[in-house]
Amino acid sequence: MTTGRTTIGTRLAVVTPSAVALVTLAVTGAVLAPRLPARIGTHFGADGSADGFGSPWPFFWIALAVAAASTVATVLALGRRDRRTGALLVLVAALLGPVLAAAWIETAVTALTGSARFEQWWTLVFLALGAVSAAISVPPLWRSAAPVPVRDPPTLDVAPDARVAWRSRVGSAWFLVSGIGAIVLGVVVAVLTASASVPAAVFAGAVMLVAGLASLVLARVEVTVDRRGLRVTSTGTRIPIMRVPLERIDSCGWEQVSPGQWGGWGYRISGRGIAYVTRTGPGIVVRLRGGGARVVTVADAERGAAALRTMIGRAGA
Repeated sequence: MTTGRTTIGTRLAVVTPSAVALVTLAVTGAVLAPRLPARIGTHFGADGSADGFGSPWPFFWIALAVAAASTVATVLALGRRDRRTGALLVLVAALLGPVLAAAWIETAVTALTGSARFEQWWTLVFLALGAVSAAISVPPLWRSAAPVPVRDPPTLDVAPDARVAWRSRVGSAWFLVSGIGAIVLGVVVAVLTASASVPAAVFAGAVMLVAGLASLVLARVEVTVDRRGLRVTSTGTRIPIMRVPLERIDSCGWEQVSPGQWGGWGYRISGRGIAYVTRTGPGIVVRLRGGGARVVTVADAERGAAALRTMIGRAGA
């Protein structure tokens, strides 16, 4: 897969936020080192008052290491073949490096002023800094990504009146584990908070229960191609996850799917369409009339796409 042209502006936008955070932290640490006391406030309570003290340097070296790793990650992301996966790497780097660097600098400055309080509004400043850093570095890399190629399968060599259907199953153990974990956690949270507030306990438990059930629905699915089109159904609950009628399909094929192309694993909804992604590997790709796409990662994607293409050809005949 070829990548789009990377301009100097793109390189600077991707690398600069993390690099600036690294340099600023290093310079600030060197300048403030002679003036910093041996013990400063390192932990602050809900009211902003320091309730924990220690050396400023363990946090400094951790922040410096994260800022350096973030800068290296942005450089490596520029060389990835899959720029969209690289953009996710840059997103994490852009959030962690600058935020930790700013947090240490503010903690050090607070100690130098003799204050034992950490104003809570600084948390919003850190979050805003991370958001700005990500907004600068991620979009240029994402926009420079080349379109993901779709491979066209041949139609099946079957008699015109032969019945064509294809079925496969796919899933993820992580969805199963996370679903069970969320349900158990929801019960525990509900029990622990019930004595303080019954409505809060019910709400917290319900949220975790819904999240857990959603993960269990996605844990194992059945992918079917027949005269009705493409369907993805939860194996255990029979809840339909994706339905694409044959008349809505413009074309179909298969591709090597990377979770980074769709923003991660799971049931993904984006401007590109909807995808059920459980692994890196082959997936059926359906282009819809009027734009948009549907993607399902499945081992025998080429065969499933060939069956679907055969059905499309029959419908258009």
